[in-house]
Amino acid sequence: MAKDTQDQDQNQDVARGSELLASLHDAITDLRQEIEGLAQQRQSENTIDETAAKQSLGKLRELVTQCAKAENYLNECKSKQAGIAKGGYALDLDRARVEIGCKLDRLRRCGRPRAVP
Repeated sequence: MAKDTQDQDQNQDVARGSELLASLHDAITDLRQEIEGLAQQRQSENTIDETAAKQSLGKLRELVTQCAKAENYLNECKSKQAGIAKGGYALDLDRARVEIGCKLDRLRRCGRPRAVP
């Protein structure tokens, strides 16, 4: 049951990340159109509206920051789904369980009193 809840949480995280990515894509498309408009204005009038250019650059900086954050968020979500820990390596819990069981068996055998022949 806990695994199902964890899977649902991870799926929700991925869905949120996808929504964020789609939103950023739309914002980047809008900004690209603004910049293209400024470039056309520059070509036709040989001048450019400095205020509009500064606003576009500010938006661009903000979008770059948001894209980096979204990329990190999506990478974290993918790592969680893959079962990779924060250290950057995957844990094979089944293998660890078997190895621990074998070591405990050896310790139990060593701790038993032996019969004197």
